Amino acid sequence: MMKKIVFLVFVLLFPMVPAEALNHTAQGEETYSLKLRASQHHEFLRIVLEGDDAILSRGIVNQKGRDIMVRFPDSRFTVQGVKVPVTYKLNKDTVLFSPGPFSGLKVFSLKYPSRLVMDVFTKKVKKRRKPPPVIVPPEPGKKLTESLLVQPELLETTHKIHQFKVVVIDPGHGGFESGITVEKHREKNLVLDIAKRLRALTNRDVARGFLTRKSDQFMALSDRINFTNSSNAEIFLSLHVGNHKGIVIYTPVITETVPDDVKPFLRNRGQEDFMIRSVILRDSIVRAITEDIGEDMVSTRTLPYSMLSKIEAAAVIIELPSFEDTSYTTKFKTELTNSIYKGLYLYEEEAAN
Repeated sequence: MMKKIVFLVFVLLFPMVPAEALNHTAQGEETYSLKLRASQHHEFLRIVLEGDDAILSRGIVNQKGRDIMVRFPDSRFTVQGVKVPVTYKLNKDTVLFSPGPFSGLKVFSLKYPSRLVMDVFTKKVKKRRKPPPVIVPPEPGKKLTESLLVQPELLETTHKIHQFKVVVIDPGHGGFESGITVEKHREKNLVLDIAKRLRALTNRDVARGFLTRKSDQFMALSDRINFTNSSNAEIFLSLHVGNHKGIVIYTPVITETVPDDVKPFLRNRGQEDFMIRSVILRDSIVRAITEDIGEDMVSTRTLPYSMLSKIEAAAVIIELPSFEDTSYTTKFKTELTNSIYKGLYLYEEEAAN
């Protein structure tokens, strides 16, 4: 009888804990369970984390070298994955994925159930023959003109290659926005100079080159985006100067939560249909710079939440070397223009396949 009374008192004082309550820490913080799935597609590896929207909505995705970091700040969670074709490990509030070498990353979220989706583009650009140079550097004291930029014997070959119609070149900053300034050098002036050179090259072929600004004027990012999209551009190049020794080429990262059934009605779909082309464009320009200027002169990065994500075309930002590390002579500016233009040559070849 005494044993029954003791048992009854124990049950009253310490009731059974529901199973779902076990997912809380002693401090009352919930521990979420995330399901991991991954599948290999023709051109990309898709990684999916499925779970409660309360934690997925906190997710921050970044690229670190050849790894992808997914961080859920101030969150406790576990990951359940069975035989997924990607290596991963947990470190406190972060999941680190190691898919191997990749050329691009697209991130978006889906509902019902809540999912964080990462498409890792693993397609490699095929190596093709090196095209001949198309620019003759001007002699000292001579003005740079289209006649100096073209070797007549190469005109026929180039015309057969270029099939795209509209290229928009965006010289960064302008007006009261000078950008980086070192002594007499101003970023806004340098990128406008190179943009005009690049437009001169583009306009001699079947394509038409347009500048978002033709002079020293301020232009809002929204105006640059609207101008590019209304021009039906197929290629968008934004030129800037950085604080580094080499050239850095940025591609966009797509982060969106728009339901699939709403997307067809959006006025601006941004990079939704152009992400792969942006990656090919980036890789083509990288290859051209590597061949002409040197492998140690170029690197790539992704740039989330930038104007690139709103551009409806193959789009990259090209950040040129700093004024401290580079002497922007006429010869070097011509070499830069030549390499970027050759990148368009290579992009045209790749995009056609």
